[in-house]
Amino acid sequence: MALLSSARLAQALAGQWWALPLLAHSLLAVILLVLHGQPVKDSTPFQQVIAWSSALLPLAIQVGQETPVVVRLLSLGGVLFSIWGLASLGKAFDIAPADRGLVIRGPYRFMRHPIYAGELFSILVMVLTNLSLWNGIAVLLMVFTLIIRIQWEEKIINGYGDYARQVPNRLVPGIW
Repeated sequence: MALLSSARLAQALAGQWWALPLLAHSLLAVILLVLHGQPVKDSTPFQQVIAWSSALLPLAIQVGQETPVVVRLLSLGGVLFSIWGLASLGKAFDIAPADRGLVIRGPYRFMRHPIYAGELFSILVMVLTNLSLWNGIAVLLMVFTLIIRIQWEEKIINGYGDYARQVPNRLVPGIW
């Protein structure tokens, strides 16, 4: 995540203003990863590898410099929603599934996986204006690994069943 922050900083310094919220997102993730608490229950090494691979998949998306400003602003909305989710998780945040306590504040009051939802929305908006086989494969892999991560997280966190009954929206409100 620190390398991702470095890449986003380089983009911002090169005049790519849209990288600033991405920089904030990755820096917040780095800080929370350093500060996070010890899990009550942790994931397997296999789950950790899949989770980290999934988290890094957005770096594979190829976006042209000519992406319209309106698309970048829509994408920014997803990034800001994801940042809200990160900030709400606080020390409970980690990349790999773990039980650091159930969080039900912020966007978690109405959506069970707001970080993933924001990231996915942001990426889909960008990919739809930068269609390619490469981006299509990267998005499919990302969606596949997100679904797996969601299932693992929902099984590992104590009390999740009651929370899921209270907040039915996992990733896409009204759909899943």
